Amino acid sequence: MLSQPSPRSDSYRIPKHQVSIEIALRGSGPEEVSVFLHPRAVSHAGQERPSELLLNDEPFLTVVSADGSVRFVNKAAIAWMTVALELELSGRSDTEAQLATDRCTPIDVTLDDGRSFAGEVSILLPHANSRLQDFLNASDRFFEVRDARAVHFVNRDRVVMVKATE
Repeated sequence: MLSQPSPRSDSYRIPKHQVSIEIALRGSGPEEVSVFLHPRAVSHAGQERPSELLLNDEPFLTVVSADGSVRFVNKAAIAWMTVALELELSGRSDTEAQLATDRCTPIDVTLDDGRSFAGEVSILLPHANSRLQDFLNASDRFFEVRDARAVHFVNRDRVVMVKATE
């Protein structure tokens, strides 16, 4: 009996775009790693955003370190993740961008390791529950702090204090 040639392993690969991010895990300093984004997002037009990797239901995030090693990071252990502003905003519709800008609140966030982030948060909650306190008490593990050059995704469990700066 003749054996069938096996399909090439390349035929199972999903094309992805590699991007650099900065990440800090509990008990360690920040490091630059790479993540892979799908060329087409599930929930919007355009490429997948770094936040979608962080905010999906999967408990682990795949990263590639500077030495090329692949690691699987438990998202609960991520203190924060920073991505370039243009990476996170790419593909957002004008309506999405306007909504995010309309309800911005400037804040300073202090984490349990002493690091702080200054920027703005977009409070996209029903008007009756749109206070900063309501936003901070939301159930999502991470929230977004945006400054002029980057978006910082902060783990709520690592926050010691938030101060409104308006």
